[in-house]
This record gives sequence, structure tokens and C-alpha cells, in this order.
Amino acid sequence: MDQNLKKNKPKPILLKIAPDLTNEQLDDIIEIVAETKIAGVIATNTTISREGLKTPVQKTENIGAGGLSGKPVKNRSTEVIRYLSEKSNKSFPIIGVGGIHSPEDAIEKLNAGASLIQLYTGFIYEGPSLVKRINKSLLQNNKA
Repeated sequence: MDQNLKKNKPKPILLKIAPDLTNEQLDDIIEIVAETKIAGVIATNTTISREGLKTPVQKTENIGAGGLSGKPVKNRSTEVIRYLSEKSNKSFPIIGVGGIHSPEDAIEKLNAGASLIQLYTGFIYEGPSLVKRINKSLLQNNKA
């Protein structure tokens, strides 16, 4: 490939957002994506919320205020994906992230409006076979 063509090809930029945003802030994100023409949104990053955790409050306070990932963000992540997808009329790609520990979790994100999914915590806890299980489930669902 000609090096000049390679250099001039724009690189996609995606905006990664937190699950802690309000619907009004998500509306702002939709406007920002439209105005800036960025390539899409990664929904969602880690959360600072400790809502719904079974771990005693004192223990979580001792651990610290870092972001939580995995199962604690699953439901809110799906809500954010669905909101962005519906309110934007699917005008930009959404990469669904957060709490994907099974093929069902992956399909839930895709059904909510994600164009792609990203694994991290689920991959760590469930192992590399999670990818195969997700792909197998997706292939089976597409045959139905």
C-alpha cells in the first residue's frame, strides 16, 4: 500500500463512557458524537458506585474507591447501551462492555444495541473458552 495513503487515512476514535452517567448526560454524549463525528462509543467503563454489593461497607471502604468492573456493572451497562442505541436511532456503533461472563450476557448487550462486545473481567474469571462459547451461541442463534 502507498505510504501516503496509509498516513492520510483517519484513525477511528471511540469515546469510552462510565455507567454512572445520568440520562441527561447520555443525551449530551449523543450530541457530542454527532457534532464531533467520532467513530462510536464504548459503553461502559468501570463504576464508582457500590450499590448492590454484598460485601460489607466497611470492607469496601478499606479496599478503596477504585472503579468496579464485571458483574456489578452488567445491568447498568446494558441500560446505557439500550438508551444510547434507541435515543440515537443507532446512528453510531456502540461497543458493549461490562459484566459479560456468559454467552447470554453477550447476546443481551447485542440485543440492547451494541454493534460489538468487549471482554475483560469475564475473560479473566471465565477463561479463554468464554470467547468460543459466545461465538458458538451467536452462530446457533443466527441459524434460528
